[in-house]
Formats: sequence, structure tokens, C-alpha cells
Amino acid sequence: MSTYSGVVYGIIFCLISAASDVFVAYLTQSINSAIVIFYCFISSTLLFMMISIFKGIDQLIMKVRKNTLLVLIVNVSILLNWGGLIISLRFLEPAIVGVASVACGPAITILLSSFIDKGEAKTEKLEVVISWLVLIGVGVMLVNVFLGNSGLPSSSIQDRIIGIVSVIIGAVGTVLYTIFSKKLFKEKWQTYEILSVRSILMVILSFCYVSISDVSLSLDSEMIFPMSILVIIGHLLPIYLVLKTINAITPLHVSLLFLLIPVFTILFQYFDSRIAFSVESLIAASVIVSLLTILGVSKIKKDKKV
Repeated sequence: MSTYSGVVYGIIFCLISAASDVFVAYLTQSINSAIVIFYCFISSTLLFMMISIFKGIDQLIMKVRKNTLLVLIVNVSILLNWGGLIISLRFLEPAIVGVASVACGPAITILLSSFIDKGEAKTEKLEVVISWLVLIGVGVMLVNVFLGNSGLPSSSIQDRIIGIVSVIIGAVGTVLYTIFSKKLFKEKWQTYEILSVRSILMVILSFCYVSISDVSLSLDSEMIFPMSILVIIGHLLPIYLVLKTINAITPLHVSLLFLLIPVFTILFQYFDSRIAFSVESLIAASVIVSLLTILGVSKIKKDKKV
């Protein structure tokens, strides 16, 4: 797949993901987060497992046996990524979640790649400087959120702490998923094969949580349609697009491309009546995205010279 195709897939993913983040933030006010997670991930696992069976289950079993550790790490990264995302969207302004999730991406990618994948660890001084500036900017932004300066000022301190911790965990999960999915592609895995095994841990844990709690998997009639839209358009399509993107471009470029998510999220979130306009959130998003845009342009120019 060409780099151009990967970028196109990535942009479409960012657009859908931003709209999905806002929708999930709204939906989780009425439905327990565990139910949202369960329905999304059981649907994707069953769908892509059926495709894998149709294509040849023996081949998938051989790959799982060969790359058991990678499959496990991908499952854990999905748990961190989506668990952190959905929980943080319940307690924080979607734009804040979008910015924090992707702004940490390039810096965490540079850091983790130096330990995990030496081939993706080559960085320039500008990249390191901007990455640290961005992390500082995210820190300042999250402190502002903790102090109640966001589009959801009525949330409690406990809710903000849970949201802040969750969004950081989600950011780490996103980078780990990108790096280790890339490794699976290098081991000749197909997109549908990764999607058939990547969410097993999420399905098991969410089902166990629902089983031992007072939460019911049944949905009210008025929630069936919104949940169906979320599963199909907000989950199945994006997870396919993001793997196509990861397969085509480097982990750092993936992290840079994801910077479009908070831009789209800011535009979409005001359709949610709960969200008030926040100058602090807009400024924080603008500064961080501007810094990362400089980093992205620098990276592209360097690659062209090479």
C-alpha cells in the first residue's frame, strides 16, 4: 500500500474518530461504559474472526502460536487505549481528550521506539525539543482541567482526576498499539487477522465486569439505534481504517496524522449541549497542534531529503 493511501485512510479515520469521541461522550451519560465497550468489541471480534475462518483458520492459528507475545501485547494496548478513552470521555471535555490523546503520541512514540523498535527511533533535535514542549503543554492543559477550566466546569475533582489518569493511559495504549501492530504486519499478518484477535482481552474483561456487577447487557429500545450506529460507523470502520494507515506509514507519522483528531473534535463537540465553549481548551488545542504541525513539516522535509 502506498504512503498516499495510508494518509487518506488516516484522514478519514481522524474525521470519524472525532465524531465518534463526541458521540461516545454523549452516549456514556446514559449507558454504562462497560456495555459500550462490550458491544463494540464483541461485534468487531466476531465479524473479523468469521472472515479469518473463511480465509483459512489454520493460517491464523499458526500465526498466533508464532507471535503469541505480540498478540498479547496488542490486546493489552487495546485495553489501555480504549479503556482509557471511553472512561476519560465520560469525565472530560471531548476536545481535551482528543488533544491529550494524540499530543502525547509523537513524544511517547519517540521514547518507546528507542526501546522497542530501533528502526523507528531515529530522531532529530527539533523533534525531541518540540515533543518535550508538547508534553509540557499537555501538562499545563491538564492542570487547567483539574482546576475546572474547561467546557465541563461542573465536574467534581474526583471525576477530573479519573479522567486525566485515563486519558494518559489511553495515549500510551495508542502508541503501543501502533508500534506492535506494525510488528505484526512485518510478520505477514493481514488486517482482518489482527482485528480478529486484538480485542479478545477487552471482550473477556468487559463481559466479566458486566456479569459480576448490577449492569445489564439489555438495551432500552431508544438506545438500540444509537448503539448500532456507534458499533458500525464509530467502531468497525475506524479500526479497519487505522490498521490500513499503520500498515502504510511509520508509527511517528501515524502519531502526527492523528493530530487532526482534536481539530475535528473541537468542531463536533459543540453539538453536545453539555459542552460549553472554553477559551482555555481552544488555546491549549491550538498551541499544541501548532507545535506538532511544525514537527510534522520538519519530519516530511527530512524524509524528502533522504
